[in-house]
Amino acid sequence: MYIVIGGTFDRFHAGHEFFLDKAFESGEKVLIGLTTHSMLKKLVRKDSIWSFQKRKKTVRDFVRKYGKEFEIMPIEDIFGPATGMKDLDAIVATEETLPTCERINELRKKKRLKPLRIILLPYVYSEDCRVISSSRIRKEEIDRQGKVLIDYKITDRLREELRIPIGKIIEGENKPVTEDLASYIKKQRFEEIICVGDVVSRDMIEHGLKPKNVVIDGKVNKQPIDYKDFILKSYAKRFLIDNPPGMISREVWRTMIYAFKTKSAVVVRGEEDLLAIPAVLLAKNNSAVIYGQPHRGKVILRIDEDRKEKVRKVLEGFKIIKKRLK
Repeated sequence: MYIVIGGTFDRFHAGHEFFLDKAFESGEKVLIGLTTHSMLKKLVRKDSIWSFQKRKKTVRDFVRKYGKEFEIMPIEDIFGPATGMKDLDAIVATEETLPTCERINELRKKKRLKPLRIILLPYVYSEDCRVISSSRIRKEEIDRQGKVLIDYKITDRLREELRIPIGKIIEGENKPVTEDLASYIKKQRFEEIICVGDVVSRDMIEHGLKPKNVVIDGKVNKQPIDYKDFILKSYAKRFLIDNPPGMISREVWRTMIYAFKTKSAVVVRGEEDLLAIPAVLLAKNNSAVIYGQPHRGKVILRIDEDRKEKVRKVLEGFKIIKKRLK
């Protein structure tokens, strides 16, 4: 099968590696369309991306390992050679480029050429569960493997928005609301349960519904609690992270990634108030993330891709801090 794949391949990253892996895995011959500077100048600053020759060399050096036939061709528009080449069989796409690939097939049909099979690939995500992209690397938000290089700081507007529960809220306080929550959880059959907050973590453990993971800071309303040890004795594995108030620090992501691989407690020096956001993004689908809503009750979120996409949009509204906080 003869496959075509196109892109800029600037700041060659883990996403590019994945797409090329899949193209060469599916095809015996691959045509790689590489965008020229003249095509890109309307979209980005010409001097902000690698030169065409550097991008070409980087791609060529990477794909040689496959031992298959390939060609790297400069392209001046979004269609490249795909609308007119008779011997092509398939084209690689993401959700973003899918409309372009469908348009290519429309143009091929008008030329009486066979439509290309569209190989739709998922995005590759960085530690903070946002798409790895050349633009984010250029902005020094992530490195080329997706490691997070920034802290997120909440804005006043977002703080107000987040006062509104983003999941199902079981209203009330103390024992009755926990009993209602426990009853709801038993009916839902979640794959895993993650609790963010000291009160909700304690209450779940007391009711015999030990969460797989808890994220606590040992405080309620900024005051120390006396049941931190009660929570922690349920977990042999514990992870410690620093997270200042109003922030999601860069260390949070990789620590929680490791923590969520096993039954564990994440102990925060600082505040865990915003860490329901990374918890949702890092949790498995069909899991539950539970957090407390002050003076309202407990919020429970069923995790699926739609929920994660909504939370990604929230995260994108945070202010980005590039310099490490002291």
